[in-house]
Amino acid sequence: MKCKNCEKRQYNILTIKRKLVGLLTAVILVFTMTITTTPALAADTNQYSSEKAMAYAKSHWNDGKGDCVAFVRACVQAGGIPKESWRTYGYSAKEYVDYLVKNGLAEKHILDTDYYYADYQGIRASDNVGKIAAGDIILYHCNNKKCAKRDFHVSLAAGSNGTNEGKYPGWITCYAHNKAVNNKVACKIKCSKCGAEKNSITMYSVHFKSEANGYYGYIGKATGLKSASLSGSRISVSWKKTASADGYRVYRSTKKSGVYKKVGETTKLSFKNTVPTAGKTYYYKIRPYKNVDGKKCMGLYSAPVSGRAKK
Repeated sequence: MKCKNCEKRQYNILTIKRKLVGLLTAVILVFTMTITTTPALAADTNQYSSEKAMAYAKSHWNDGKGDCVAFVRACVQAGGIPKESWRTYGYSAKEYVDYLVKNGLAEKHILDTDYYYADYQGIRASDNVGKIAAGDIILYHCNNKKCAKRDFHVSLAAGSNGTNEGKYPGWITCYAHNKAVNNKVACKIKCSKCGAEKNSITMYSVHFKSEANGYYGYIGKATGLKSASLSGSRISVSWKKTASADGYRVYRSTKKSGVYKKVGETTKLSFKNTVPTAGKTYYYKIRPYKNVDGKKCMGLYSAPVSGRAKK
């Protein structure tokens, strides 16, 4: 006579196994899709067209679709810079700027500001030569450390020929989406996240490394990174030669996916770095550069490598 409880137990075990196999298959599928859809940036990203980006801005500054980041990203994409194809959700301002800078598509600069009218501070083009041009992104950063989202707004720079009414030539104007700004003077504004006053805001440019801006489209990337522990709280990092690179910048972080800060520059294929704390693990990335017409054109960041200094 068969044991009904045994049959029931076997059925439950088989059911659980089937569910586990199904779950594992789904995880593998998602992982595979993530790997295979990671974008490869085009080799001609230095051909970014500010004219096409601004043409999009002129047509869509008041269409009411998306937020300020979605609008600026769409302008930039119209200019020839792709977004990350794997991304299924929107960028924050910080995420989008990080994407452009870390992939060597643009440089981030603090802008000098001055009063152009009453207590309104704007960006005088002559004070920021080489930092900002038409088609660049303007990033608004709140200096309140308690602010939940300190990079709170972006707009698209429209150049310095003046507003549509012919006012304020020489000052950078912009197109913005959340307040529907049509080629008005770009100025400091109150933080939309924490309410900090406009005098507490710093304005940055995200300056595209385009051919039109005098940059060479260099996409070199260092490979073969290795690290070694040295005496005196030092870590040595080495890598393979990158084609046509004139030198390398070295960046360090305390976390693999954290913020990497520049710790040195060299023309060699290795770098020795003295770290703050012996026995602690540090992470390094290398970024090659190429000198073209007096400009240091940065390549892409390498994959990280970890190292631990001797105590």
